[in-house]
Amino acid sequence: MNNKSEEILEISHVTNRYRDSGAGFFSRSKLTRVLNDVNLTIHRDELFGLVGESGCGKSTLGKAVLGLIPFEGQIRVGGMEYTRKNRQEFTSAVQAVFQDPLSSLNPRRTIAQTLEEPLLAHGIGTPQSRREKAVEMLELVGLDASYADRLPRELSGGQRQRVCIGAALMIDPELVIADEATSALDVSVGAQILNLFQEIHDRKEFAMLFISHNLNVVYYLCDRIAVMYRGSIVEQGDAESLYNSPLHPYTRTLLSAIPEIEESETLSRYGYEETRRESAEDGCDFYHRCPFATEQCKKRPELTDALEKTGASGEGLEHLVRCWNPVRQDT
Repeated sequence: MNNKSEEILEISHVTNRYRDSGAGFFSRSKLTRVLNDVNLTIHRDELFGLVGESGCGKSTLGKAVLGLIPFEGQIRVGGMEYTRKNRQEFTSAVQAVFQDPLSSLNPRRTIAQTLEEPLLAHGIGTPQSRREKAVEMLELVGLDASYADRLPRELSGGQRQRVCIGAALMIDPELVIADEATSALDVSVGAQILNLFQEIHDRKEFAMLFISHNLNVVYYLCDRIAVMYRGSIVEQGDAESLYNSPLHPYTRTLLSAIPEIEESETLSRYGYEETRRESAEDGCDFYHRCPFATEQCKKRPELTDALEKTGASGEGLEHLVRCWNPVRQDT
């Protein structure tokens, strides 16, 4: 197995903006920031979760890693940056599984043709060897050879997503980006897909950036978790520490939105209602919703080591938080 300390994905000071033309006919266009100085590292063979509400920028970050959109900053996969010249080499290192499996599959191509396409695009193998590998991949994702000559419309949603996962793994990428890969599926099928990810990860060596709005799902699957709000990472740490001892008020807000959590009355104060109308343009992104905000929060905090900040002990653990007073949330 590869050394987990080796970095497969390095995201340094990544910022992304898009031009918003506004709702009215005479509205002036303006640049809206989607990603705000994002820094992130994923190690080889690691399952890393990125969680946040819709519109926070998590899918935009995934597209930036895939080289699908422009951005400021630097992104490296296996020490390599995406350019037009190294596009083929880069795509062999990173692949993606998207939310809607039906829109990801060509309705006119058989399942075998879909699975063979990445090999064909990279000039790998012969027609016979590609067919054999497609059948092997079907078995790996929990299907069998009988599915090879079927069309996507003949499969269920869960089966289609299994095919998409297989297609992403056909060229043995070092990094897989799963963007809301279970959101379009019902709960039981989504759970099966999560288990499939874990089973395949135990048999193959690859890292995964798993993007979701569901903190429960990310906690179940991932080794480490980063929480994103308004394009910034506000908290990051190992799954157990972040899920059971959250330090940022927004992370607690996400936890309070999970129906299974008990003591809902205690957590209700971390709800989504705005606590103040004004926002701090150069301050904390969560200022307008945080019940603990002070004047200090009008200045943007850095993502720092929470274990040092709170005086807690945790040798070998990671728990970063973008908050001036993380201890206050326990009071």
